[in-house]
Amino acid sequence: MCGIAGAFGEPGVCEETWLVERVVDSQRARGPDHQAVAAFGGPGCMAVLGHNRLSIIDLSVEASQPMEDGEGQRAIVYNGEIYNYIEVRRELEGLGRRFRTQSDTEVILQAFGQWGERAVERFNGMFAFALFERVSGRLVLFRDRFGVKPLYWLERGGRLYFASTCEVLARHFCLPPDLAYLSRGLQFGVYDDAECAPYHGIRALRPGHCLAAWAVAGRLTWAVRQWYSLEGAVGTRIEGLASTTERAVVAEVESLVSDAVRLRLRSDVPVGISLSGGVDSTTVAAFAAEGGRERSLVGFTLGHPDDRMSEGRQARSLARQLGMHVEYVSPSTEEVVSALPATLRAQGAPFPTLSIVGQYLVYERARRSGVIVLLGGQGGDEAFMGYPKFHLYAVRELLHARKLPEAFMRAAGLIGAAMGQIRKIPLYWRLRHRQTRERGLGTLLRLPPASSADLGYSPVEPLWLRQARDVTSSSLPTLLRYEDRNSMGNSIESRLPFMDYRIVEYGLAIPTAFKLRGGRGKWALREVARGRIPERIRTSRYKRGFDASQQNAWIDGGLGRFLREQLRGYEAVLRPWLREGADIDRDFSDDALKSRFLSFNEAMTLLWLAAA
Repeated sequence: MCGIAGAFGEPGVCEETWLVERVVDSQRARGPDHQAVAAFGGPGCMAVLGHNRLSIIDLSVEASQPMEDGEGQRAIVYNGEIYNYIEVRRELEGLGRRFRTQSDTEVILQAFGQWGERAVERFNGMFAFALFERVSGRLVLFRDRFGVKPLYWLERGGRLYFASTCEVLARHFCLPPDLAYLSRGLQFGVYDDAECAPYHGIRALRPGHCLAAWAVAGRLTWAVRQWYSLEGAVGTRIEGLASTTERAVVAEVESLVSDAVRLRLRSDVPVGISLSGGVDSTTVAAFAAEGGRERSLVGFTLGHPDDRMSEGRQARSLARQLGMHVEYVSPSTEEVVSALPATLRAQGAPFPTLSIVGQYLVYERARRSGVIVLLGGQGGDEAFMGYPKFHLYAVRELLHARKLPEAFMRAAGLIGAAMGQIRKIPLYWRLRHRQTRERGLGTLLRLPPASSADLGYSPVEPLWLRQARDVTSSSLPTLLRYEDRNSMGNSIESRLPFMDYRIVEYGLAIPTAFKLRGGRGKWALREVARGRIPERIRTSRYKRGFDASQQNAWIDGGLGRFLREQLRGYEAVLRPWLREGADIDRDFSDDALKSRFLSFNEAMTLLWLAAA
């Protein structure tokens, strides 16, 4: 897990080395163990590659980057982990390839030497990397299937620039904030999707895509292509799973989750678990603890074990069952106030709730405790229909198909699902407009109208396609940004077993009946968890995440006052972004921050704009 940066173009690009060095300096938290920038020449071109290293696999200096292959044909800077690097390495060694390090970085170089760009299809992992080919004079950028790791790029003056973060590039090229990005995030809760970035002129390389660039006769040429399609991969599997049995599904999910966790436990540094009180992260913890590892694993959770409204109680019950140690992060108002600006800097963009600050503090505690890698449960809801909305969507799908008895049975389960979420019904009601294709939420900020995030569902399409949209656009990309920036802001590698492409593809491809049942989502996963996690967690209908249950107390205790003081300090700068009649003391009062859904997000947006 690291940070990368670079510039590519005609030979004069070496003059841009100082810019790449600035980006690398700004990304130090992503890789505090080693930083380096190097220039590489090719026919009529030059590539400057920069790297921040967080040492996880092969801690030796020989595994640092930029790294060249043994023949001097290729150079790479890489952010991420190839979890199956041992298996790929064995295959390459069988083909006569020789290695000088134990790193997964060298596996990528050797794999490209053996199989070319098709090598990426063999990788099971999260990655964003730039590979420069000396002989052809070509730079290739690759991003993993689901965009777990970030990669931004832009073209300016006939040169291509790329980085894991975009703030330094935006300031260097005087790029303004993308107001459409902010508006869509505020009104629909969807920030990162496809090529979206917080600044005009910078693009995110799409997940499952690669960009190839050449410098020909002093002119930069580039092309983007897709190397992975989730819809294509799932579409080829659906028919073969249409008649599968319950036993076969549970057995396959168990096998996939077990193997995904096993691969993600590979590390030369301490590994822990990021725990919420839900099925996903506790199931990951249970599989990680199997084989006698429970005493070496440490869990980290947001909340106090005696607080009924936090994740702490569920984490304690799991810890007792597994015999593992858990550290409880229950921050004071002062700690939250201190962490809020740090979280905003780490995120590099606005965020909607205080739970993101809570997540940042969990990673901060893990780093202070000496744990460098944390496994988490992100992705389970998307793969196995864990969100309550899917119960309603399933009823609509059956009614559209005129399967009335099945629709009636599903509707009965919907009542149970609703009862499990009764505390959140007022919130869901306020957010109902997000599920239409046209309307988001109103805001007191002066921003352009938000483009539709298409969060709803039309029963003319198969329900698994709606799942796929959560994975590729409307849910996971934004959540993955929060996860990556908070973890990397604390020099922590976050690993997500449910983002294993085998699990995502299988979860989408199996029939809905193996995901929704008895008013609960994730049926197959809950069956796999039977006996492994406390029954109260396994059967809970309440959708849990990182609950910031103390947020009202934080606001009353001084956080609200802090936000108003910050906003008033920038009021002259921020006035053009506020609608006529807006008043900081009134619209961001403690009561407004607690009761008006967008208030906190609006405050974060304004503070980010002031610093951008």
